[in-house]
Amino acid sequence: MEELELAILHSIEALRAPVLDAAMSMLSLAGSYSLVWLVIAAALLTRKTTRQAGVAAVVTVALAETIVALLKPIFMCPRPFLVDPSVTLIIDPPGDWSFPSGHAAAACACAVAIAVTLGARRWRIWLPIAALATLMAFSRLYLFVHWPTDVLAGAVLGAGVGTIVGLTSRGINKLAQQRGREHQR
Repeated sequence: MEELELAILHSIEALRAPVLDAAMSMLSLAGSYSLVWLVIAAALLTRKTTRQAGVAAVVTVALAETIVALLKPIFMCPRPFLVDPSVTLIIDPPGDWSFPSGHAAAACACAVAIAVTLGARRWRIWLPIAALATLMAFSRLYLFVHWPTDVLAGAVLGAGVGTIVGLTSRGINKLAQQRGREHQR
């Protein structure tokens, strides 16, 4: 499996170009400590119509990051640039374990929680966030700091957490609306 994953990473590495190097490095930096996702959540919190999605985003990112922090020392997978030292990194090497990808987990958790909370009709809000999450996950492969399985596992983990938080958020909102109607009677 490692050989296949290295082949995938090397094929992505062949795409390297100065503009892409800069874009992927900036994307990765923006995902560090979930900064970009917390900025998006803060923006959603400013409007009453998206506040619930902002809260769901904060909760889901915190949960995803916590789960990833608990899993990394259990799996203790070395990063691909440590396995193949012939690769020249274009960012500072991350110092923790590889599996699962925290960037992919937080990105997918945030995007899915927002999408589930807002619903299909509000796709103009969540679709660009989902696209950004996809690019964030890809950046980790492009930068050779994660294995494809790290990113896939992080994405699945994040999507699961985002779905649970988003559905819970919608359920809480429905209960609150029902109670509000009962008090008006």
